[in-house]
Amino acid sequence: PFNLDLILNYKLHNIIQQYSSKCPTIVFCSTRKSAAQAASTLQSQKRFVFSENERQHIRDSVGNVVDCKLRELLVCGVGYHHAGLTPSDKGVVETLFTAGYLPVICATSTLAMGVNLPAHLVIVKSTLHYAGGKFKEYSPADIMQMIGRAGRPQFDTSAVAVIMTQNSTKNLYNNLVSGTQIIESNIHHNLTEHLNSEIVLKTLTHVKTATQWMTSLFLYVRITKNPTRYGLPPNV
Repeated sequence: PFNLDLILNYKLHNIIQQYSSKCPTIVFCSTRKSAAQAASTLQSQKRFVFSENERQHIRDSVGNVVDCKLRELLVCGVGYHHAGLTPSDKGVVETLFTAGYLPVICATSTLAMGVNLPAHLVIVKSTLHYAGGKFKEYSPADIMQMIGRAGRPQFDTSAVAVIMTQNSTKNLYNNLVSGTQIIESNIHHNLTEHLNSEIVLKTLTHVKTATQWMTSLFLYVRITKNPTRYGLPPNV
């Protein structure tokens, strides 16, 4: 799995070139290290063009970024986002991305359940992640949560999601995205823990951001479609 992860880093450039339409892209990675490595690989392969004013704005914005490697990458138009960054560093990444100064973010899957940062193109870089002492496939709900970030309602009439997986699991994800397999969320079983972790990370700071976070979850999508499964009346 480690070798596969490294190999996939070198495929990202062509996928972004083909599908991004020069619009914002999020690459979901399984670990913090994987996100940083993917961003570094992209920076070495791809050159993003900025005007002098845009470049100066980016330089001014990243001046107080604590993570030296992140600061270096942000000036080149690529960043990474994970729970190991300081709240201020994450805030800079989110602000630059939202404002259009950061074409690509490489992030861990926690971003899919945290800050609402929609993109035109979402790439899931490998469907394997390390959990419980071994590598295993993401749950279908996790995959749907990640690819659900594709599409910016205020800008896009269409969006693209690319799932990078092994041949042995290709049919599984074809069925998933084609809608032939109905997926339900299970996050409600541990919702309190997820909510508390977001509060500790300062992703959620007041009721408004907590509400936005809740409505960005795949759980919210499924509750609106199938409320009785979650113990709610059918016409909720």
